[in-house]
Amino acid sequence: MLNCRACLWRCIEALDAPATNIRRLRCDVNPIFLPAQQRRLQSTSREVVRKEPWRPRHQSEVDKRSRNKNEPFEKSGFAANQKKLERAALRQSTAGRAVDTPNLANLGRRDPTISDTDWRNRKNELRYLQDPLDLARFVKDELRKGKVNEMGQLVRMASHSMNCIVSWNHLIDHYLAQERVGDALKVYNDMKKRAQFPDSYTYTILLRGLSINAHMSGVLSKALSVYHSLYAPNSRVEPSIIHTNATLRVCARAMDMDALWGVAAKIPEKGPQSANEVTYLTIINAIRQNILVNAPKGETEDEAAARRERGIMEGRRLWEDIVARWRNADLRIDEELVCAMGRLLLVGTRPRDWDDVLSLVEQTMDIPRLVPRLGTVERRQAGLPQIRAPNTPAHLRRDDDHLGVDNPPMRGDEFLALMPHGVGAAVSNPLSYVRPSNNTLSMVQEACQKIVANKAAQEYWEMLTDPTTYNIAPDVNNLHMRLRNLRLNRASSAALALLQEEMMDKGIQPKPGTFRIALSTCVRDKNNHNSLNNASKILQVMLKTLEDADPKGVSMYAELALTFPLAKGTDLVNALTILFPIVKSIRMQLGVGGGTASGRPGAAYLKGEERQDAISALRKVYAVYDKLLLSNMLPEEQKAPFKEERARLSSFIQRVVFKDKEQGRDWGNRSKQVDVDMKEYSEDADLHSYLKDDGSERGLSHSRGGRDGRSARRLRQEESSEPKSVNLDARGGS
Repeated sequence: MLNCRACLWRCIEALDAPATNIRRLRCDVNPIFLPAQQRRLQSTSREVVRKEPWRPRHQSEVDKRSRNKNEPFEKSGFAANQKKLERAALRQSTAGRAVDTPNLANLGRRDPTISDTDWRNRKNELRYLQDPLDLARFVKDELRKGKVNEMGQLVRMASHSMNCIVSWNHLIDHYLAQERVGDALKVYNDMKKRAQFPDSYTYTILLRGLSINAHMSGVLSKALSVYHSLYAPNSRVEPSIIHTNATLRVCARAMDMDALWGVAAKIPEKGPQSANEVTYLTIINAIRQNILVNAPKGETEDEAAARRERGIMEGRRLWEDIVARWRNADLRIDEELVCAMGRLLLVGTRPRDWDDVLSLVEQTMDIPRLVPRLGTVERRQAGLPQIRAPNTPAHLRRDDDHLGVDNPPMRGDEFLALMPHGVGAAVSNPLSYVRPSNNTLSMVQEACQKIVANKAAQEYWEMLTDPTTYNIAPDVNNLHMRLRNLRLNRASSAALALLQEEMMDKGIQPKPGTFRIALSTCVRDKNNHNSLNNASKILQVMLKTLEDADPKGVSMYAELALTFPLAKGTDLVNALTILFPIVKSIRMQLGVGGGTASGRPGAAYLKGEERQDAISALRKVYAVYDKLLLSNMLPEEQKAPFKEERARLSSFIQRVVFKDKEQGRDWGNRSKQVDVDMKEYSEDADLHSYLKDDGSERGLSHSRGGRDGRSARRLRQEESSEPKSVNLDARGGS
């Protein structure tokens, strides 16, 4: 049997088994080979036990090329396309087909205005936005990028399968912030049509958005329509005081007091919908705005005073309700509400209204009055000056309304200090008093200014700014109000000290208005021999602080130099020395200007009212030259440089006015007045008379009588004896 090659091969093939199979044989079976023989079989080489594949010795050419990679089929485009399709099929089978999420099951009827691309993009976005919170966040982020139309499509498609009210709110909020009120209301109506019922936040966003766009036509009616829909029987949202406050704000900005009181009439006295501090603040500010702005045409002074009186009485009655609720702990008041009531009283016409501001501060902030109440015995014994109220009618200057037939309460009782509750004040009910800040400081200073309480204003200032008490750091508005009190008291030295110590030393940047108030204080204090010196120091501070000198401030300084009764030649020379660089700066601003549209530093070109202020300032500076040259304050040999500078200034003024007139620039009524003044200016005298042979004795006449042969020597004698008689009308001063 072993002589046959096939039989021998089958026997050897049966013995050719891996070692693992040998180990798996049952232990009770005798092995065919010994271990040494098994190792010998395992290490048998491949050439001995492996069968080589059979290949014919002689292959055809087709067989050779079919087994090679260079065969024609492999190089053909058909095979390449087939491999490409095969790879795509493998990728598709690996990735798997996208399964539609539950929110894509119902997308509603497709909007024909949406293109196929947009539809597919919105559908792919919704596949990963299955939660309403994720959708709202995504919509809000994309709206910030300006994708408004895309997010509108996305929210409308998502509304068929989920509740996405927050996303609708984001759309409404975005449109209102962009002043697109019509689009916001369309979204609001579309939201309701798609069964996305608005919630409380929707109405809050809508009403507040309408309040910031109250300047547009028809906004008030739309806001009232939305607000009244909350009280409809089928309304799903319960109205709150937040909705009421937003509606009141729309009415206040639209200056419709009838609509405001109609909304306020629906506010309950108690409960969660009752008025809070924001409600009262909105109403009080609306009353004040209506008094100041919404005045009927052709109103007389008595009618205006009566209208203000009605507004003040409405505010007083409102404050009685506020104090009653505050005392019962039903309302919390803050500084903004207190100051709103105080500023309403300050626009009143009665001195009693102004005086009650200090009582208001004492009632709500526990700050004692530093000046006795108006009409009391202590007030008369204090020797305070009489309050002058020139704009108040005579019948409103008396506080005797409580003596009438109706016997109303005495005016001012609404702001009396509250007494603590309890038996014998042993058990008190402490009130949460308001802590004052900068707003209160300005209000108190203005009240002291109106009631002419200069000493009390200083004491209030020291008490409120003291670090050991309230530690209020004054801001620019506080300092302006303090400067006005100093101006009323003619305290130019104190104004200079306040400007240097409270502003410059503490790093507060003054404004042009700051220097105007300070310089006007010096003008009011012109009888003080230090007033001109103080004004010079204030002007030097202005030159170091502001980029360009303020023309109105320069005009005030020149006016002080003209009207200063104790002025000497050296004083006027010092004033002109300080004014010399300022005049050069103003001339540049009137001429060509150094600043450009690129923002490079330089003098800004003046236009309009600022240009006329600058011309007026130059005319008053010219008048200062006249006062120095046409008097005996300066020796004749020292007048030559001042005459030259006056000539240059006169020529420049004439040239600027002539060019403005030739170019047809209409700067308003003030421009016409300047032209009239300059015409009288040229008719009264020869502007260049000092260039003639007798120029040292002939100057600019101050009246038409100067053309009748009156000598310059006689004129100088009259001016030296009567320094206040200089006529400044021809020079733009007064």
